[in-house]
Amino acid sequence: MPICDLPGNRFEESPAALKRWGFLFLFIPLACLQLSGCASSGRTQCLTPEAAQYTASEDSLGLDEFLALPESKQSDRHRLAREWLDEAKSTGRSDAKVGALSNAAGLAPDNPYTWLRLAHIWRWIGDYVRTSTSLENAAAAVRKLDSSYTNEEKREAQRRTALARAWLHYDRGEYREALRWAKAGEQISPGDKWIRQVMGLIEGSLNHRSQAHEIAGDMTRAEAGDTDPRWVMAVLDRSQGRFREAFNYIADLRPDHEHSAECYRDKGEIAEHLREWSYARRWYAESASALPFDDTSCLTEVSHPRLEPGPLNSKQPLWLAFDRYYVTGSLSSYTALALKRFDSETDPVEKEFWAGQVVNAAGILLRKEMHRAWSLRARGLVFAEKGMSERGLKDLQLAARLLAAEGEGDSRLAASIGRLLLLEEDHEQALTPLREAVELDPKNARAWSDLGLCLIMSGNRTEADQALSQAIELKSDLAAAWYNRGLMNLHEGKLDQAEADLNQAARLAPGNAEITKLLQQVNIRRKQK
Repeated sequence: MPICDLPGNRFEESPAALKRWGFLFLFIPLACLQLSGCASSGRTQCLTPEAAQYTASEDSLGLDEFLALPESKQSDRHRLAREWLDEAKSTGRSDAKVGALSNAAGLAPDNPYTWLRLAHIWRWIGDYVRTSTSLENAAAAVRKLDSSYTNEEKREAQRRTALARAWLHYDRGEYREALRWAKAGEQISPGDKWIRQVMGLIEGSLNHRSQAHEIAGDMTRAEAGDTDPRWVMAVLDRSQGRFREAFNYIADLRPDHEHSAECYRDKGEIAEHLREWSYARRWYAESASALPFDDTSCLTEVSHPRLEPGPLNSKQPLWLAFDRYYVTGSLSSYTALALKRFDSETDPVEKEFWAGQVVNAAGILLRKEMHRAWSLRARGLVFAEKGMSERGLKDLQLAARLLAAEGEGDSRLAASIGRLLLLEEDHEQALTPLREAVELDPKNARAWSDLGLCLIMSGNRTEADQALSQAIELKSDLAAAWYNRGLMNLHEGKLDQAEADLNQAARLAPGNAEITKLLQQVNIRRKQK
């Protein structure tokens, strides 16, 4: 039955019911996003978060505060929570459902299944912080269940919480943590089919061959025709770098269970690694079709280039919630899209959001050993621009070495390494990547400007003048190039040229104190002459 059909506050939903929970709400104001666009399709707009904030008549309470209330007050709040659960059952609007569940959780935080429902939503849209928080609240509620619940009910709540945590860490490529929760679930419910399923996938991802083979064999013996053993063997081969063998395992695999979306997503990742673009697109689409959402009004499909450059037909689909959160599809394409939005964003809050999305998505790819060089590049670029120079330089230099080993280079990567070394005043080391950057992309004005400054600091004034002039020719509004050339002309005693360059820099960067100081030095030098 649908997850909203919770009878009272008891725990009677099946795992399949959890899987059918509709879609969702976030604390950000966003425009309408639909699979068919926002034209007059008759579909409901995605509302602002204000429409689904906590609105219950009583204040929201933490678990300990709730349990400290008199029993009569707890009963009143349970009654109100049941009304909100009924609201979640009856409404067809996904944001209203989540708002109702949030009210129910705030009123009666001792019901672990309310938290499990919320965790299920946050997990599928990639909001791992809220997922973890909801699961922690679920676990706390399970620990405080009173004697009105049977031991079997308590074990079932524990099992589902452990299973949800295992899947969360599997999604994120945190396989050791995932295994810890899967083993905890197995202790609670030995031989459980769904726990064995995720445990097999985790063991395979960790390249634990004997354990993965054992679980796959148990699955085959327990149920003839089960598709999960081949899924387990495919992720085992993937962990060993045997992608073609993994592909052969799952090429004709058509899962039909509540984790079909995850299975098709894994299939798409394997096909994408092998550059089987059409298979990848098809399987990502299958993953989207198997998503556990009844309401897709806030879900949109995007086709976007991947992190790793490739032919035009290598674009892969991804599905976003509220035009920003990864749901399924190519995580490489999502990381590339997030980096593009980070680069173009001018609003500080939005820029910070996209920085976090790039770092998070690239981290998952790295833990999964996917697109390693390009994932390091994406993460390093964000670290560098956010002022985390040490971490940025580490990622970028490793990415450069990996690409060089494959006979590849990247102008932006080299330019960023050079800039970071320049900031560390390591001018000699910075020269090589900056020269490489302008060689790979002669139109990279910022790299020419940094190269010019590096050459000034190295004493090569003639070549520095050429580099800075090239930067200015390419991008006449690049204040740093005008400033650096003005600084060089000042040191060489070319006061007229220095004044002209610095005045232009001042026009482009009004209020810059350093430019004002240099212009004052120009006037002092002129008076001294």
